[in-house]
Amino acid sequence: MRKLNMALVAGMLVSFLAHAIMGSMRLLGGDSAPVAAVAWVTLALAAAHVVVTTVLTAQTLHARRRSGAGYFRDNKLFWIRRISGFAILIPLVMHLVIFRSANADVYRLQVFTAGRMISQILLVLAIALHVLTNIRPALIGLGIKDNKAFAVDLLLVLSVLLLMFAAAFAVYYVRWAAV
Repeated sequence: MRKLNMALVAGMLVSFLAHAIMGSMRLLGGDSAPVAAVAWVTLALAAAHVVVTTVLTAQTLHARRRSGAGYFRDNKLFWIRRISGFAILIPLVMHLVIFRSANADVYRLQVFTAGRMISQILLVLAIALHVLTNIRPALIGLGIKDNKAFAVDLLLVLSVLLLMFAAAFAVYYVRWAAV
């Protein structure tokens, strides 16, 4: 089950980055490949990841209860990882509602209020927190041996990309506010 989860994580990361880059280009005024198709793949992988992770968490909690040694205070990082993952769900649903388009061929500027922009910035921050807290176990799960150097490089690239995504939301908001 953990290997399946690692495959889901790898696929989700690739499809998420593709979706986010194409979506950011669209928000900045450029045209890109069909964002919706990649978005649905990312959503399917994310849903499967949530299910698998929920099952693994339930198994862990059951094993802790059987052993009688929960050590909940000593496992703060475990809980940060789980809570940060579930924290993504609310702004993700808002993202789906905000950027849903009736016509996939033509993208129209949608109403984008300050509240919607804040929800999308929160989505980027929630994803960043979740990735930051899970990068080491993901690299270990993927079998990457020298994970410290690789993790730093990956985090640098992801940080730049997440900054670009947040900037694209801000530019989109400013363009909408000017209309």
